Amino acid sequence: MGNKALVSIMIPNYNHSHYLSQCIESALKQTYPNVEIVVLDNQSGDNSVAIAARYAGKNVRVCRNACNTLNQSYTILAESLTRGEYMMLLCADDYIEPDFIERAVTIMERHPNVGYVHGERDFVLPDGQIIELDPFYNCSFMAPGGNDTAVYMVTTVAHPSQGIFRRSAFRKIDGYNKAIDHVNADRTLWFYLSQVSDYAYIREKMCRIRIGEQTETFVTQENFQHPILMYLTVKAFIDCGKKKRLEAVVRREDEALNRLAVDLLDCAKGMAAAGKWRKAEAYLKFCY
Repeated sequence: MGNKALVSIMIPNYNHSHYLSQCIESALKQTYPNVEIVVLDNQSGDNSVAIAARYAGKNVRVCRNACNTLNQSYTILAESLTRGEYMMLLCADDYIEPDFIERAVTIMERHPNVGYVHGERDFVLPDGQIIELDPFYNCSFMAPGGNDTAVYMVTTVAHPSQGIFRRSAFRKIDGYNKAIDHVNADRTLWFYLSQVSDYAYIREKMCRIRIGEQTETFVTQENFQHPILMYLTVKAFIDCGKKKRLEAVVRREDEALNRLAVDLLDCAKGMAAAGKWRKAEAYLKFCY
């Protein structure tokens, strides 16, 4: 691979056999030549392991946890199973464009202070239908570290599969070893990385994010973990902002809590529309 830095594509999986082939193949089709792909299965009850095993070879390793470790899989993948200078967490029901890694790594190689790169995304339904989304920002750019920290207080800029990050920056924030990381791993990762490194954004669509009843987000909304996890995330950010005297973060405390309430009201509407009145009521009570 010449002098090309190694990129680790980490694919945690739990019961996503319907989408796993598309995910792995999108990783294999990257134009960037030096990648390792590690699929870590979390004791799936479907045939995910058999599907992943079809791709096992020079660039693909398939591993299986002895028990379902939930988001702890991220730590296992990052610290024990991969070794790339650059890393990405590719969810097993998502897929990426062939040039995503090449474009992101090119930026970080040219700009050593950039610790993570986001590409834009669209949503994809279980049947493969694409829902086109407006980009979050209106142009591609690079920004000094800290400029976007407060943004993560009030919204999720990027899902896990939209980001590629530098391992050295990841180590500076102690990886996925903070307690809050296993509550909302993607949003917290960007929040803490923004405090130790610069940031780059690619406005073109680099990723497709699966939505639907089988996604983890839907499951957490259904079993009422979602509002608790979101509140704990915002609370952790507020505490971090106060501890580190991040004035832009502290100033957005009320805005972040109000935005969370609005998001949870939308969840209540969704539950009511589905005829799940008790869950809708629980969301309303949590908001107020």
